[in-house]
Amino acid sequence: MPDTKTSGRKAVMNALQQLSDSELVEQLLANNEKAILYFFYEKYYSVFEYHVYKIFTYEVSVQGLVHELFLYLYEDNWKHLRSYNPSLSKLNTWISVVSFRFFMNYKRSKIDSYGLISIHEKWDDNIIQYKQENQELVKMDIQKAIDSLKNDTEREVARQLLLDGAEIQDVAAEHELSIDYAYTVKSRAIAHLRKILKAYRS
Repeated sequence: MPDTKTSGRKAVMNALQQLSDSELVEQLLANNEKAILYFFYEKYYSVFEYHVYKIFTYEVSVQGLVHELFLYLYEDNWKHLRSYNPSLSKLNTWISVVSFRFFMNYKRSKIDSYGLISIHEKWDDNIIQYKQENQELVKMDIQKAIDSLKNDTEREVARQLLLDGAEIQDVAAEHELSIDYAYTVKSRAIAHLRKILKAYRS
């Protein structure tokens, strides 16, 4: 006789794999237990494991840290998960950035504060991937700072200056603005970016 339990699990897994990013987030927000297990312990577990091995140079429980990440995202009715915006990034990019920051902060505040030293190294030397992850992280922060500006023109000016690397004279001329005003817009965006970065340290 076929194992109905196993076939049932496979059917659930197949259904979850077919969900779009937004649909999967909706299932998490609805506290669907199967979606939660799939999200944290199937779909993105290897991402979490990668970050843990990169950040912690001593033995730690990956499952334990993933559980701590779940509690962090679940806090206050999924407050942190609700900050995900599908128009700004894919879910895999967003969760990679969020989990990396969470594990870094957890290490500093919960573990390094106890004075633990390195026991062994299980380190991934793929520096190219590491750089790419941090570039995505920085781009998301800059975009968040740009989105906080008050109107479309300022947001476009800041995007061209901070993300595209355009020359300030060219941007000012394109939007018929003074160079001083373009500098002011750039300064505002950078001020917002500093607030965002400061919040990660709190």
